[in-house]
Amino acid sequence: MGSPLSPIISNIYMEHFEQKSLSSFLYTSKEWKRFIDDVFAKWSHGKELLDKFLAHINSLSKYIKFTIEVEKDNQIPFLDIFLTKKNGKMGFQIFRKKTQRKIFAC
Repeated sequence: MGSPLSPIISNIYMEHFEQKSLSSFLYTSKEWKRFIDDVFAKWSHGKELLDKFLAHINSLSKYIKFTIEVEKDNQIPFLDIFLTKKNGKMGFQIFRKKTQRKIFAC
């Protein structure tokens, strides 16, 4: 097991990394919320600039790499919930990832 300080140090480093990456790019997201290693962000500058921003933050460290999941049909999974935007309001429900289950008969 690792040190009990590991989560604290990781969180401090990620805060530093976020400040560095967000302040060093011309455009920023309207909202940026992080929980451990997941980020919820609202981006209003178009797909092209979003791709450039992703390349920018991924270029800052060889150890930390981000991926993007874009909402589809006003819905997006985040953590263990499924966020839904309807009539300008946010709703949610429990989200379960699809898994492949194999049942073996003996």
